[in-house]
Amino acid sequence: MPLPALTRPSLWGPAIIGAVVFLAGLFGTLNAAWGYGLFLVAGALLFAGLLVFGVFVLSRSFDSDTLRWSYTWLFTLGAWCYVYCVCAFAGYFTYETLQGRMELRWILFGPAVLAALIVLDTGIYRMIVRKNAPTYERYRRYISREASDPAAMRRTLVDDVLLQKALYSVSGVRWLRHTLIFWGFILMFLVELAAIVFREALPAFGLADVWREPGSLLRLAFDFAFDFFGLMVLIGASMALLWRLTVNGTEQQKYADTPTAVFLLFVVVSGFLVEAIRLGAAPAAPYATTEFVGYAMAALLPHSDRLVGAYEPLWLIHVLGACLFIAYVPLMRLVHSCATPVGRLANSQKQLLAAKKQAMLSGLLTRRP
Repeated sequence: MPLPALTRPSLWGPAIIGAVVFLAGLFGTLNAAWGYGLFLVAGALLFAGLLVFGVFVLSRSFDSDTLRWSYTWLFTLGAWCYVYCVCAFAGYFTYETLQGRMELRWILFGPAVLAALIVLDTGIYRMIVRKNAPTYERYRRYISREASDPAAMRRTLVDDVLLQKALYSVSGVRWLRHTLIFWGFILMFLVELAAIVFREALPAFGLADVWREPGSLLRLAFDFAFDFFGLMVLIGASMALLWRLTVNGTEQQKYADTPTAVFLLFVVVSGFLVEAIRLGAAPAAPYATTEFVGYAMAALLPHSDRLVGAYEPLWLIHVLGACLFIAYVPLMRLVHSCATPVGRLANSQKQLLAAKKQAMLSGLLTRRP
C-alpha cells in the first residue's frame, strides 16, 4: 500500500486546537495533569522520531520512504503535542494565579522558562535548518540514502561528535574543558527533564509522590546527579576562564568565549549557593551528603536568619539567570556545539560530497544561452 504524500499541512487547524486548550485551562477545565500528559506524549513522539531518523541516516535497513514518512510525522506530532503542552500549562497556571493559589516566584518562573525555550528553539532552527535550507534544496537531488555511507556516519558520530577526538588531537586541555561544559550542560538538562516526570508529573496524575519521601533512593540519585553534572560545568567554566587569562594578547585568544564561561559560572555557582542555603537551614540528615557540593558549601557558610531570608530572591535570580542562559545559547559561540556536529556528519559522506562537487563543476562549465 503506497504511503500518503508528505504535504505541508495547514496551520489553522492545529492553531485553533492550541487556542481551545489554552482557553480550557484558563477557565479551570483542565488541570496540571493535562499539561504533564501532553509533555510526556510529546517527549515519547520526539524520541521515537529521533530513533527512526537515526535508523534512516545510520543504516540502510528498512524501506527509505517508510522511514522518511514515519520520522516526519513523529516529529510533527511531537512538536504539536509540545505546543499543546505549553498552551495547557499557560492556561492552567494563569487560572491558578487569578485564583490566588500561585506564588509570585512561580508566576515569574513559568513565563521565563517559556520565553527561553521559544528563543532557544527558534534560534537553533534558524542557525541549523533555515540557514542551510537553500543549500539543501539546491543539491537535494544528489543526496540519496542509497549513495550514503552509514558506516562512515556512525564512525564520525562516535569519534567526532560523542568523543570529540578531533579536538583532543589539537589540545587535550581544550578537549577536557569543552567536554566538561558540553556534556555537563546536556546531562544536567536531561536529568532535569527526567526529574519533571517524578517530581511534578506523577503527583499530578494522583500517583505516589516518591520525590518528597524522606530518604527516597530515587531523590538521592537525582540529587547526586545534579551536583555531579553541575560540578562538571563548574570545573569546565573555571578552566575556560583560567585559560583565557593565560592566552590573553595571543593568537589563541580568538578561541576563547569569555561571556559564555562567565554566564555559565554565574548560573552554576548561584545554583549551588541556593542548594547550600537550603541544606544549611534544614535539620541535619544523613542522606544530605548526596548533594555533596551544596553540603560542602553549607559547611562554609555562616548560619544566620539574614542568609536564610536570601533564599527566595537568590532562587529567583538563579532561575531567571538559567532561563537567560538558555535563551542566550543561539546567540553565542556555544551554538556551534550544535552546528559543528551536523557539519562533521555531512563531511563524512565522501560520495555525496563528490556528487555535489561534480554538479557544481557541471554548472560552471555549462554554457548558458
